[in-house]
Amino acid sequence: MSPQPALRLEDFIQAVQSQLDNAQAAMAIKARNLNLPLTFAIKDIDLDLRAHVEFADSEIRIRPAGAGEAEASVFHLVFTVITRPAIEENAVTLAHDPDDQSLDDVGTDLTPDERKRLEWAGVRTVKQFQEAEQSGTVHAIGRVTNLPIERLRKALEKASAPLVQRVEPILAPGGTGDGPPLLRVTGRNLVRGDAFPQVRIGSRPVSILSSSPGELVLAPAGDQWAGHLAVAPTPGLAAGMSFDLSAFAPAAPAEPVDADAPAAAMQIAAVPAAETRQ
Repeated sequence: MSPQPALRLEDFIQAVQSQLDNAQAAMAIKARNLNLPLTFAIKDIDLDLRAHVEFADSEIRIRPAGAGEAEASVFHLVFTVITRPAIEENAVTLAHDPDDQSLDDVGTDLTPDERKRLEWAGVRTVKQFQEAEQSGTVHAIGRVTNLPIERLRKALEKASAPLVQRVEPILAPGGTGDGPPLLRVTGRNLVRGDAFPQVRIGSRPVSILSSSPGELVLAPAGDQWAGHLAVAPTPGLAAGMSFDLSAFAPAAPAEPVDADAPAAAMQIAAVPAAETRQ
């Protein structure tokens, strides 16, 4: 008989909790449908588990013992009730910011074992990683995780690199179409900290109306609806994309023509305008 597969300890505990939650939900349905003024629930559960303990990929894993296996360890688990405020107060804060990234985004620069060690030190997201760098605690994290500082910084640099994914036209705020159209740039790590990024289209800067790590709203000039967009959250760190949305550029206002001006003068005045539209 092949041995049973090993489970992560946290998966085992979560599975037991899920089944207990289902039992509680069933009791709530019964109480509502039957209008029961009083029912019964289990307050605490004691569980002894005979299992073999294994350690792989920086995780504790358990394998239930088979019949007659005397060398298995015994886990004594006590499950007790916990209220929602207690959960929110004591649980580890995970990323619920849509602009934040998990450590999985550092790719192959950190192995699964190294990412797990960072989680032990309380670093679970790229934003927490960046805050550790800004506060100067990366050396301390390197010591407690036994990870080389340069590898940590290289992984942080890659995970924090800006990325432009899309450039598209949008209506002015309000959606009435009364104002000139705008550009929306979506991507990742477009803003670092509280500072505005440097944004250029071609060789000139472009006005920024709003900014977040995942989105920029720009007010380009009439000749900035095509070209190369460059976003630099910090000096020396930039991302870009070439685009052509000239079809959405607002029409240039017609210049008044002086009827008394000589014909030659009117022709010369029209040349720069044609060059600007190109």
